Amino acid sequence: MMIRLGQLKCLFPPFSPPTLYPSLLNKRASQFLLQSPPISLPSLFPLHFSSLKHSPTARPQLFLPPSSIPRCTHDTFISYKQADTRNFVSHLCVALEQNKIMAFVDLTLERGLEIGPAINEAIEQSRSAIVVISQTYASSPWCLEELVKILECTEKKGQLVFLIFVDVDPKEMREQSGPFKRIGQSEKGFRQENADKVRRWRDALRKAGNLTGWSLGNRLEADFIQFIVEKISRRLSCSHKDLFAFHPVGLDSQVQALCSLLQLTVEKVRIVGISGARGIGRTTLVRALYYRIANQFDRSCFLANVKDISSQEGLLKMQETLFGDLLGNGDSEVGNNIYEVMNLMRSKLPKKRLLLVFDDVEGLLEPLSHLIESMNFALGSRVILIPRHEETLIGLCRDIYEVRVLNDDQALELFSWNAFLEMHPKIDYRMLSNCFVSFSKGLPLVLTVMGSFFRGKSITEWQRAFDRLKEIPHGKVHDILRIVIDGLEANERTIFLDIACFLNGYDKEVIIKSLDQCNVYATSGIDILAQNSLIYIDEDNKIWMHDLLQEMGRRIVIQECPENPSKRSRIWHHEDALRVVSQNSGTNAIEGIKLDMVDVEDLISNADSFKKMKKLRLFMVADLTPHCGPAGHLSEKLWECFARNNNNTLACWEALVKQVSKFWFRGA
Repeated sequence: MMIRLGQLKCLFPPFSPPTLYPSLLNKRASQFLLQSPPISLPSLFPLHFSSLKHSPTARPQLFLPPSSIPRCTHDTFISYKQADTRNFVSHLCVALEQNKIMAFVDLTLERGLEIGPAINEAIEQSRSAIVVISQTYASSPWCLEELVKILECTEKKGQLVFLIFVDVDPKEMREQSGPFKRIGQSEKGFRQENADKVRRWRDALRKAGNLTGWSLGNRLEADFIQFIVEKISRRLSCSHKDLFAFHPVGLDSQVQALCSLLQLTVEKVRIVGISGARGIGRTTLVRALYYRIANQFDRSCFLANVKDISSQEGLLKMQETLFGDLLGNGDSEVGNNIYEVMNLMRSKLPKKRLLLVFDDVEGLLEPLSHLIESMNFALGSRVILIPRHEETLIGLCRDIYEVRVLNDDQALELFSWNAFLEMHPKIDYRMLSNCFVSFSKGLPLVLTVMGSFFRGKSITEWQRAFDRLKEIPHGKVHDILRIVIDGLEANERTIFLDIACFLNGYDKEVIIKSLDQCNVYATSGIDILAQNSLIYIDEDNKIWMHDLLQEMGRRIVIQECPENPSKRSRIWHHEDALRVVSQNSGTNAIEGIKLDMVDVEDLISNADSFKKMKKLRLFMVADLTPHCGPAGHLSEKLWECFARNNNNTLACWEALVKQVSKFWFRGA
């Protein structure tokens, strides 16, 4: 009997959400909180809420110089109308402070038509802004001026904006109806000569209304606040990391060139493809453009790590994800009929001007054509495709932008920022820096990884690495990056290969919990890999590895024994794993193994194969949570489960799942 293990997902117990990221303390918020009693917030929050979909989960590859970082005094600025959201904002501030997010809250009781210089400065020096939209928000010229200033900082500086709707329908804000119909006219001092301001305020409200936000609705306020603080914390943590780590060397000119190719002022639908060598920074380029232009569209979505959706099931999932993202409702449950989803998209998104980015697409000509057709684009919509292989673009795009490699000066600058945290190499390292740069072929990924790896190392270590680099024929990228991997300590190398073979795209806390059970020091190891730019952690707390690095990690494992997978440390291809199990050819070399579809009877009859895997510490089924434990313990547990020959194979499998799950929680 064949069982698709993905269908048994419900048998695995859910896991706790990851811990929140810390930022900074807030004295101003502390003063404000004295005026309103704090509320008790639960430690867990509902997982079914949607995240802020206006931000991409992308693969950053370029680095930012400290000298170009804007001075930010606050993590966030809160804009709100005191009359009807004072208590809500006070509770919000409690939650922000508990998560060490420094917020600026204006305590001024008397407000006029003009916001003061101090407020303008506070907005400019904040990394983000939280706008709490309430019934009377639009009646305050002060609030409207704050909103205008916030959107200005968003356009010029890329400042993050988080919208919270309290007892307000976002549609009313977009359509200037309901409480937004008579803007600014309830305040004293408002006169007809302020008509220009009113037009500016209306434009700001309309722009803000087209951004994705969160509505309180009928949710419990405590749960809602905990949820949004979690999302804000993740976004700030991600943006903080990007701000201090990534430098867009040579990026601005390419962003402008790509923007020109998109022809944003032309009222027709355009589909543009992005080509270029892997590691050249295609995702980084498009992400930078996305942040600059997303607010010019009714809806926008950056869909990362698309990969293969050629099957009907994959296409349906993709449509559901897009449907939920664009409506701001999270993943949408709309049944299992592709045509139903298409019709829903046409009816729910009529004539919306959309900006869509599909990143890392592969072999998707026909399904992607159907998906794009189902979106019912309005004139002025734009679609950007970033393929894994350029052949994917044939037939889909007339316009293709080819990303350029960095020239010698740009390459040296990028390498220097990563190696020395300065624009130029130190004098003693200048010659070696130029030598390393010459091997990079202008690829930002190579420059970033090499520069990060050599940071803080002595000239002797640099020279030793360069001597090895000279032996690489034709400067092959994989071999260049191999030098960095070989320079890792054993613990970090283990984590790197585990992520490359099994755990790429998994939640950070799940990875840490899994590897800690294997006696691997995951927390410190993940930090070291991130510092060396070998992995990155996105705003959803997931760990990602560039596909070039992942491919290189898997090559390292294959080279352990090219002819015989059973003698390799990790087996991730289903065919190889199934062959090892069904032929009872498990060996001491195997540390991790992954199966997709399996005949349970075969596993029962070949249970001895698991017993032979004396070093097995990681066992995966489909893409579910990995089961881990100290080497040898997991092998024994799996053997005990499979060796119990049961006539009811499904019951046998369910028993296996339950026992392995118990093993997972107890840590063997």
